[in-house]
Amino acid sequence: MIKANGVKKLLDTKITPQKEALLKGFDNELYALFQVKSKNEITATGSNKQLNLAIVIDRSGSMAGQPLQEALKSAKMMVQKMKPTDMISIITYDHHAELVVPSSLCNNKEDIIDRLNYIREGGQTNLHSGWELGAEQVLKNKTTNSLNRVLLLSDGCANQGIIGISQLKEFCIQMADQGVTTSTYGLGHHFNEQLMIEMANGGRGQGYYGETAEDLLDPFQEEFSLLLNTIATELKLKFQSPSKISTRIMNNYQTDHSGKLLMPDIAVGGEVWALFKIKINKDLIKNKPLEILRCKLSYKPIDGDVIKTNPVKLILEPLNPSAFQTVAENEKVKSRITEVLIAQYQREAREAAYRGDWQRVDEIVNQAKEQAKDNPWMLEVISSLEKYSNQRQLAQFAKESMYSAERIDKRMVDENEDTWNYQLENEKEYYLRRKMERGKRM
Repeated sequence: MIKANGVKKLLDTKITPQKEALLKGFDNELYALFQVKSKNEITATGSNKQLNLAIVIDRSGSMAGQPLQEALKSAKMMVQKMKPTDMISIITYDHHAELVVPSSLCNNKEDIIDRLNYIREGGQTNLHSGWELGAEQVLKNKTTNSLNRVLLLSDGCANQGIIGISQLKEFCIQMADQGVTTSTYGLGHHFNEQLMIEMANGGRGQGYYGETAEDLLDPFQEEFSLLLNTIATELKLKFQSPSKISTRIMNNYQTDHSGKLLMPDIAVGGEVWALFKIKINKDLIKNKPLEILRCKLSYKPIDGDVIKTNPVKLILEPLNPSAFQTVAENEKVKSRITEVLIAQYQREAREAAYRGDWQRVDEIVNQAKEQAKDNPWMLEVISSLEKYSNQRQLAQFAKESMYSAERIDKRMVDENEDTWNYQLENEKEYYLRRKMERGKRM
């Protein structure tokens, strides 16, 4: 497995347009892809990187039996893979939170695993108390070189303590501002997917779910692989266009208080991206090249201070119709356009399903299949989702459509990504795999 070693100025940025030209004499509507990838070949292990994790496990009554056992199995896997110099804490919660393993070095794994073996199911679900205790444990041992994250697992809905989605998301935002991020893991069909995804978004972590207990290990593997290979965090993008040019971000990214886009962390071999939709009035398109977009990124290497990149600009030359027709569409941009549009269809279909309008769901699914006809991976994603809509399985359809849309919008792309192939995807790092279903193991 390739592992990361943070180096200064390690990220490269560029903007790729849908077409390398503008069409003179007409209003123009086009897409542009902002790309971020590692500038240097990174193969070292990053010995200075320290994981500082809190694993927060729901032990409410509904977790009894296999769900709790699979959750504990996943937690044990994380512990076994951590270095003795990493920090770990274990928290459980039902109607109240309990500190099973206080934040400490992961140098006595047998003792930690023994404590996990004594965890039993309890009562109600005070999710906030568990998350809060986990965040406090991570915060107390945060350092400048540590990756600090709360891993929150639940199979139900918060029904005690603070339960409002906006409140819980705001807590995650506040903690992320202090350098402690949150990833969430939903299990089964009864948890509140909106709550879990909003907490992950606010906490600048990842949102995962497993449809069954057996599916739970896959997202934990993905999270650990991502943490181990992360090379930069706190990616923030500022973009601007000249006046009278309309520019809209297509990804479902959060923004900070200054309006900068909060992009995903980047890991070895990956590329993070933002897709823009741009509209230009024909009166602005003259005979000279026109700047239509400018982007500036800041980020924090794992072992360094915040770095601000130089702005990258998209400048396109106007062409007459005959010359414009000879300019090919960029295939990578075309793929990202398809993916973002599919994510929009999934969100729209989920809303229709919750209204009970399955006829509209079927229409949207068919539209998505038409949109994805030239993208084998997207076709597989829609086909997997369609089996739930055909059987009118609301819980399964709602969760898969929401998690799939979130993943598509924010996924890290393999730098050498090619045509989708199931076998080849299995050979990649977990965080680069294009799964057919987010809730199923691959």
